Amino acid sequence: MKKAAPARAAAPAAPFNPRYLIAAILICAAIAISFAIPKPKYQSLNVLKQISIPVNFGDWKGNDIGQQLDLNDDRYRFISDIFARTYTRADGAQLMLLILDAGNFHNPKVCFGSSGYKIRELPDTRINAGKRSFETTTLLMTKDPESTMLIYWLCIDKKITSWAGQKTKELWFSLFNKKKAGLMVRLDVPAHPQAPEASAALAQQFVTELSTHLSEKDLTLIFGAQ
Repeated sequence: MKKAAPARAAAPAAPFNPRYLIAAILICAAIAISFAIPKPKYQSLNVLKQISIPVNFGDWKGNDIGQQLDLNDDRYRFISDIFARTYTRADGAQLMLLILDAGNFHNPKVCFGSSGYKIRELPDTRINAGKRSFETTTLLMTKDPESTMLIYWLCIDKKITSWAGQKTKELWFSLFNKKKAGLMVRLDVPAHPQAPEASAALAQQFVTELSTHLSEKDLTLIFGAQ
């Protein structure tokens, strides 16, 4: 009969370092204070005032509609400024360019879903703007009798970022009370539910032509740094 192997002595536990606990408590306290205190109306770097987007260029003619949104309404306290313009091409094709300068962006799926739209996620659309190329979130919003394709991206401090990245940056900037250049850029294109690729192609054609009429500074603010 084999003898049982002697039990191995347990490895000694690492000594507890109270500095880690103190650091964790301080971080949690800072986060709690940041989100507990009342939030004032978002103040930005006013980057939209620095961007010059032509009303008319090539075959496109624009019509400003941003004044239709009342930014003094409490529901829009997170928005500092808005650019909203419809563009119509000579052949009748139309879309809307929307740029929000905001402190904490709201997901379009939430806004449209609460308005009764059916939402369908589509494959990301690759946008090429000059020498820049990046993937953008693409959604099909349907509410009889209309369907609209939404193509949007977040550009924070001149860098294209994801929703998760935006939340991390928002926390970081709020903890240190720092301002940032944060934009959500959105293209709303009328779409046919069975052939959304045509709307994506129209959006790319618009961006391609628009980018040739923007300065390098404006390209960087809207489409990120190269």
